[in-house]
Amino acid sequence: MHLSVVIPAYNEAERLPRVLAAVTACDAVRQVIVVDDGSEDDTAKVAEGFGVQVIRLASNRGKAGAVWVGLQEARQPIVILLDADLQGLQPHHLMALAQPIAEEGVDMTLGVFRGGRFWTDLSHLLAPWVTGQRALPLERARQLPDFSALGYGLEAALNKFAREHGWRVKTVVLRGVSHVMKEEKLGFWRALAARSHMYWEVGKGWLLSLNGQKPDHVRRFQGKI
Repeated sequence: MHLSVVIPAYNEAERLPRVLAAVTACDAVRQVIVVDDGSEDDTAKVAEGFGVQVIRLASNRGKAGAVWVGLQEARQPIVILLDADLQGLQPHHLMALAQPIAEEGVDMTLGVFRGGRFWTDLSHLLAPWVTGQRALPLERARQLPDFSALGYGLEAALNKFAREHGWRVKTVVLRGVSHVMKEEKLGFWRALAARSHMYWEVGKGWLLSLNGQKPDHVRRFQGKI
């Protein structure tokens, strides 16, 4: 089992080393791609220090844009998507994400937090489908239309695409894993604004689709399916 790992990162120089230490210690990983999404800190330099492939974007494109760029470079049979600010990640967590694909023919796995931090555990208990920790076969990744304009709506759109195309999706528990909360990175008020924007983009796509309507970024995504 050989893995490519795609990690979008924006101003994550302080937190990225924990993730890369775990990823590079996993024997199944053959390719690590860090997409520096227009960072203003040393994110790219830190990643280069681990000897991984680094793609520097000239400007911030948002998570979906960074993930899309990274996926185009993935070459191994199974691709894992990880956030850059994870805490408690270990090599066996990557294997847990990949094994259902390699051994059970699953089309996508969703990694949910348990036994990490209360608030991150709670968010994944209430809404496991928004997790950014995922794995899918490279052949499935190649079937996806360009989702680079989706912003924070990426995960919701991937879930919808998987459901409409009959993909087998399995939830995998990542015990002991959590991530740094926005309030810790940005402070309360900036985090509140960032979190509100994120929830608006995610929620807008779902709410409008319930009424048979779709926001522009969802229409662009589905129009290419």
